[in-house]
Amino acid sequence: MSENEIKKSDYKKCDICGEWDWSNTHKCPPIMYFKHENWGEDWEEIRAHDHEDAAEKFAEMYNDDGDYSLMDLEVDVLISDGKIEKTFVVSAETSIEYFVKEKNK
Repeated sequence: MSENEIKKSDYKKCDICGEWDWSNTHKCPPIMYFKHENWGEDWEEIRAHDHEDAAEKFAEMYNDDGDYSLMDLEVDVLISDGKIEKTFVVSAETSIEYFVKEKNK
């Protein structure tokens, strides 16, 4: 498919993994697992490309209610690909963006 043939509808959210991508080239990330004390004792599924990606997606889920609770907090999360387990400390920080535009005289 050439660039000229790509339609807006070809870029969509995957029904399986929830990622936005081109429908003709998309491959869902593999299933990983996480454990965190607020989610109980069982492993929960998360789709991610690697352990670090899974930890970052967990952090986004943790802050999903919009209260930015990770701003002043560090939380441990255990990530597994079914073979190797790794523990990550996740947190968040704000960033300031500056905008400049010329003022008309």
